[in-house]
Amino acid sequence: MPVAIKIPPALRRVFDVEAEAAFIDVLNEFNTAQRNGFESTLEMHFQAFKEYLDRRLLETDGKNEKRFAEAEVKNEKRFAEININFEKRLAEYHSSQLKWMFAFFIGNIVTLLGFLITYMQLVKP
Repeated sequence: MPVAIKIPPALRRVFDVEAEAAFIDVLNEFNTAQRNGFESTLEMHFQAFKEYLDRRLLETDGKNEKRFAEAEVKNEKRFAEININFEKRLAEYHSSQLKWMFAFFIGNIVTLLGFLITYMQLVKP
């Protein structure tokens, strides 16, 4: 892309028309070379940054997978312990409940037998 340059009158007096055009061509070539160099440098830096970012993401993924695996093992162990404790408490509650059910059952049987004996004695002919 050519650059619009206003050549000062002092340089116009020094250069003729051909020299002026050659000077502008040299400046345009310099500008193009500088822009191309900047673009290639920028592209090189972006490529290096992309490679760095990809490498860091792969490292982070590896670390996270390892951490998640460790957390999963730890959680499985905890869930197993919680399950064992829950089953233990449930068994204790069940045995306690059976004990009280048996006590009330015996109490009801004794009461019914008492009513039956009383009824038989009152109704006796």
